Amino acid sequence: MIFWVGVVFLAVEAAVLVGIFSINPIFAGKILSMIGANHLGGRLACISVGLEFEISSFSIILILIAYNTTYLMLAYSVVVFFSERAKKFPIIRNSINSMQNKAQKTARIARKWNWVSIALYVWFPLPMTGAVMGSILSYLEGNKSKHTMLMVISSMWVGVVSWTLWFDRLYELIEKLGKNGTVFLTVFLVLSPFLYNGVRKLWRRLKAG
Repeated sequence: MIFWVGVVFLAVEAAVLVGIFSINPIFAGKILSMIGANHLGGRLACISVGLEFEISSFSIILILIAYNTTYLMLAYSVVVFFSERAKKFPIIRNSINSMQNKAQKTARIARKWNWVSIALYVWFPLPMTGAVMGSILSYLEGNKSKHTMLMVISSMWVGVVSWTLWFDRLYELIEKLGKNGTVFLTVFLVLSPFLYNGVRKLWRRLKAG
C-alpha cells in the first residue's frame, strides 16, 4: 500500500514538474538541481541550493516535503520487499536477522525513548541520517509500517520546516558579510559526504599504518 501511494505521488509530482518546465524551464531546472543536491549532500545541501537560487523558503519547504515524502515511501517499500525475499538465502538471512536482533535488543533496553531517538535521528539533517535511514532502523527494530511512516514523516516535515527557516536566517546573515560566503557554504554542504568519506578512509589508513 505504501509503495503504491508513493507511485501515485511520484506520478503527480512528475506531471507538475513537466507543467512547470513548460511554463518556466529555468525554475524547473532549479528544482532538479535541488533534488540532485538532496541526493548528493542531504537535506541541508538541498536547502542551501534553493536559497542560493533565491527560491522562497515556502517553496523550498513544499519541494522538500513533496519529494522526500515520495522518496521515503518508495525507498522504504523497496527495502522491505527485498529484505523479506533476501531471507530465502541463508547468508543474507543470517545477516539481516543479526541486524534485526541487535536493533530489537537496543529497542528493548530503551523502549521508552526509542521513538524519540528515531525522531531525532530523522530530524537531524546529515547525509547518513534522515527519513529513509530512520525508517530502515525502525523496520529492523520490528515496528509496524504504519507507525513507522507516521513517526518518520512527521519528524521529517518538522525538520524540513525548522531547518529551512533557520538556514534562511543564516544566509541573510552571511550575505551581509559577502555573497561568496553563501556560495562556499553551499558547495561545502553538497560535497560534505565525499569529504567525510575521504577523511574517514584516510584516518583508517593512518590507524592501520
